[in-house]
Amino acid sequence: MNKAMNFKRILVAINPSPLTSTVFSLALNLAQKEQANLMILYCLVNIAGFEGPIESGAMFGFYSTDPGFYQFDNETQQATAWLQNHYQQAMDLNIPTEYQHQFGDPGATICNTAQQWGASLIILGRHDQGAIAEFFTGSVSNHVVHHATCSVLVVKDHESINIDKGQGLG
Repeated sequence: MNKAMNFKRILVAINPSPLTSTVFSLALNLAQKEQANLMILYCLVNIAGFEGPIESGAMFGFYSTDPGFYQFDNETQQATAWLQNHYQQAMDLNIPTEYQHQFGDPGATICNTAQQWGASLIILGRHDQGAIAEFFTGSVSNHVVHHATCSVLVVKDHESINIDKGQGLG
């Protein structure tokens, strides 16, 4: 008996890399096919110990004299604009979508967000960075595969997946 997987809540983890367009297109196609809800997540590396979700809007009305804070605030604004662009692409396809960016370790943040949101599938990219670099920096995709509480689809940077023709999703 060949039972089809039902993914009704798909979390797609994106970052500003060339692989993102492939990963996001796959998530859109799969969300349409499965009639799933989509969560778009972007994780900024934890800066100054701040963790947690940032709501769209102001930074809770606090100000800093640290010049690094303003760079951080600018990156937050850029992330929000970038996520809103991806959100709009999904909404144009009538996919129920939400988005958020969070601060922290990307692997742990993706797993925690997926669990809290009730994701049935996580889609993310994997960049081959070499054994030495991976030893020192770790692999986000490796962490997610081993710690996620749901299914994980990892897209390698050299793969080309065409979901409409069924390639890559046996």
